[in-house]
Amino acid sequence: FFFFKQKTAYEMQRGLVGSEMCIRDRYQRRVHGDLKLKDIMTEITIVTSDGKKLKANPEAVKCCKPIEEFYKDNKTDVEIPMLGIKSAVMEKIISFCHQFQGKAIPVVEKPLKQNKLENVIKDEWVVKFLDMPLGDLYELIKACDFLAYKPLEDLVGAAIAIKMVGKSVEEIRKDFNLSLIHI
Repeated sequence: FFFFKQKTAYEMQRGLVGSEMCIRDRYQRRVHGDLKLKDIMTEITIVTSDGKKLKANPEAVKCCKPIEEFYKDNKTDVEIPMLGIKSAVMEKIISFCHQFQGKAIPVVEKPLKQNKLENVIKDEWVVKFLDMPLGDLYELIKACDFLAYKPLEDLVGAAIAIKMVGKSVEEIRKDFNLSLIHI
């Protein structure tokens, strides 16, 4: 009876590593050529942590890195799981992505020199979009961080900073639902 050493990926020939994926990708390139998100399908389905299925334009949400990577890897009609993000938050992000698809996203000048959001962000739609309780903004910025969506993360960060101006530590703890255990 023989003992075989299991080969590592470094010891195997490059052509054998992930052979199933190579065959799949080679077939898609041969049949479809170099595809872009918009060429493959018009909608993707994102499944949130609370099980809700949200539809989105793949070109609009490609700014969210995990969604883009998952979509690129599959290129089929699959559901993209975003299990760390609640549906209400994901709906906000999708609406933001659709609003600014192909458009310039407002940039926040740092450090903040004003204490009113409408003086910091000149886009009225964005100001209305960010008009929500501090706890909701906190959930939104966590999702933006997870999705590596820096432009929206900067806007939400500015909104949070402005809403925290003049508040006591106790008020901020209450707004963010923090207890002394979290600190």
